[in-house]
Amino acid sequence: MEMDQYKFSSEHNKMIVEAIVEGYREYIEHRKDRRDKMKISSAFAWTKGNFIESKVAEECIDHGFTYKKSKAGLTWDYLQFIHGDSKILFLIKNAAYFNEECFSQAILPTNGGRSGRRRTYLHELSKINKDVLFSSHHRQSEEMSSEHFEQLSFLVPEKQVKEELDHFKSSYNEFHILTYALDEAYQISEIIHYLPNPEDNVAYQVENLSSFISGADLTEEDREVIAPEANDDLLDPAAFDIGILEEEQQNE
Repeated sequence: MEMDQYKFSSEHNKMIVEAIVEGYREYIEHRKDRRDKMKISSAFAWTKGNFIESKVAEECIDHGFTYKKSKAGLTWDYLQFIHGDSKILFLIKNAAYFNEECFSQAILPTNGGRSGRRRTYLHELSKINKDVLFSSHHRQSEEMSSEHFEQLSFLVPEKQVKEELDHFKSSYNEFHILTYALDEAYQISEIIHYLPNPEDNVAYQVENLSSFISGADLTEEDREVIAPEANDDLLDPAAFDIGILEEEQQNE
């Protein structure tokens, strides 16, 4: 499959990348403010995704996009971005928790890179791409596909969420994921555009958007406020946006 046909326009790529960088910068400024005004503010480390998604939402309206808040798990909300004309839905994800070889399973970096619980909603949303013709290069064998489906068995989501996902699968033509990664200096250094394949659970790269990144350099003060303490074991709750019935599953 030629991935070029699934690229966004340069205008949209530039807008999205700039919004991700600006949202991250606003998050850092917020962390500085909270550090100065509060006796304890470590929980604000968990708000990075909210700032980034909110800034993309602000900027995308003028470019023909809409957005909608949805639930990833029992307690974690996120934004879905929709381009109405082309019926494309996309999400913004933190690359630290994203495994392109198995996109429905989160990576938990504070646990030696081991996999976390399955992101049921990501696999369900990827079914929007069920009619996308991934080439043989982008497909596994039938035997491998069956094995993947077996591995991806999960609880049926709550009725409300399942109805929403069914609506999405019939209302949109394509589902995309954009990830952002931080380097060792905590600066946004890489943004990649993926198209997830529901058949083999692999997210295939459409385009590396890192060339659009500008103004991402941080000061020493910026880095100081967001660098985790040596004894911190904070894990962004977004890494746990995995199982919609997680609590029920644990209680069985």
